[in-house]
Amino acid sequence: MTHPTRRALRSSPEGDARPLQSQTVTRRAARQQERAAEAIALTASEARAAERVTVVEGSAQLYTTRRAMRDAATQVARELPVQIAEPTFTAPLITVDAPSLGNGGDQLPGVRAPRALAPRVIRTAPSAPPTAVRHGARKLAQKITAGGALLFIGSLVVVTSLPAQAVQSPGGIDPEVAQMSEGVQTLEGVNAETTGYFQRDDIIVNDQIAAARMSPGELAAYQAVADSEVAGPSYTGDPAFPQVWGMLQTGVVQTPFPSLDQVPMSSGFGYRPGGFHGGSDFIPGIGTDVRPIANGVVSAVFQGNNPGGGGYSVFIDHNIDGQFVQSWYGHMLPGSITVEVGQVVDITTIIGQVGNSGRSTGPHLHLELKNSDYISFDPVVWLQSREMHLESR
Repeated sequence: MTHPTRRALRSSPEGDARPLQSQTVTRRAARQQERAAEAIALTASEARAAERVTVVEGSAQLYTTRRAMRDAATQVARELPVQIAEPTFTAPLITVDAPSLGNGGDQLPGVRAPRALAPRVIRTAPSAPPTAVRHGARKLAQKITAGGALLFIGSLVVVTSLPAQAVQSPGGIDPEVAQMSEGVQTLEGVNAETTGYFQRDDIIVNDQIAAARMSPGELAAYQAVADSEVAGPSYTGDPAFPQVWGMLQTGVVQTPFPSLDQVPMSSGFGYRPGGFHGGSDFIPGIGTDVRPIANGVVSAVFQGNNPGGGGYSVFIDHNIDGQFVQSWYGHMLPGSITVEVGQVVDITTIIGQVGNSGRSTGPHLHLELKNSDYISFDPVVWLQSREMHLESR
C-alpha cells in the first residue's frame, strides 16, 4: 500500500513538468523528500488539532510531542530550589566528676606510696649429716604420737557407743536433760485448710505439691463454678472463665513431664532460621503423657490443625500468684486429648500425649507461655526462675 504523501509527490504536475534529467534522483534523496513531506503533514495535522482544542485558563500546559513534554519537565527540575539541611547530630559532651571516681568524698583519691622490698633471707641447710642419736630420737617420738592417736580414737568409739545414762553422774539425770518433755514423739498427718504437711511435735514439713493436688470433691466444686460461666475468647490476654480463674490461684508450677529428671529439647525460644519461635520444643518421645504446668481451666482445644499450624493443641489459663499466664501445648498425638473447654485441671491431670501433628518436623511438644499482654515469653527461663530447673540434654 502506497503512502498518501508518496502518491501526492508522484502525481504532482510540477513533477511531470520538470525535465526528465532532473526527475532522475537517488534513493537516498527520495527518502529524504518523503520524510520532509511526512513532517510537513504531521505539523499540519497537529496545527488542525490545536485549533479544535480550547485551553482553559489555569489548566496544565499541553504538549504536542513527548519530546516537548520531557524538555519542559527537565527545565522545571533544573529550576527547583535545592536547600541542603544543616547536620542535626551533635556529639554528646560527657562530663565526669573527678572526685566521684575515688572514695566518694570531696577530695581526690589518694595514692599509696610503694612499699620498699624486704630483704630476702636465705637459710642454708647444715652440711653435716644428722648423727645416729638424733635419728633414733625421731623414731621414738613418732611411735609415741601414733600410740596417743590410737588411744584418742578408742575413747571416742567407747563414748559414742554408750547410752547417755552410762556417762551421767551417779546422783541422777543431768539437769539440762531433765528439762526435756517426757513421752513418746509421734508422727501424724495434719490438714490445715488447703496446705498439707506433716507435724512431729513442733517440727512442720510443708508439702507444696500435695497442696496443689485437688481432691475429687474440690475438682467437682470448681467445675460447678466453671459450668455456670459462659466461655470467653482465648486470644485476648484475659481469662476465658474469670470467676473460676480467680479461685484457682496457686504458686506451684511444674514441667509438662514431672516424672522425668531430664527433658530433652530440640529448639528453644527466640529467633531461628524459619523465623521467631514463640516457645520451646521438648522431645521426651512420642506417646509421653503431658500434664499442665499448674492448676487452671482449659480455654481452647484444637482437634485438628489450628491456623498457626500447632496441630492438636490445648490452651490452659492459670492464676500464678494473681498473674494471668496461658500455656499452650501443641503438636500432640491425634486422639490423645482428654480435656475439653471449660474443664478445671490440676497438676496431676493428663491432658494428652506427645505427637507429631500440625506443621512439625518430628515428634515433640511445643510449650508456649503468654502473659496478660498476650506476649510470648521464654518458658524454660520462667520455670527456672520458679525454682523448677530443667536438665536438658
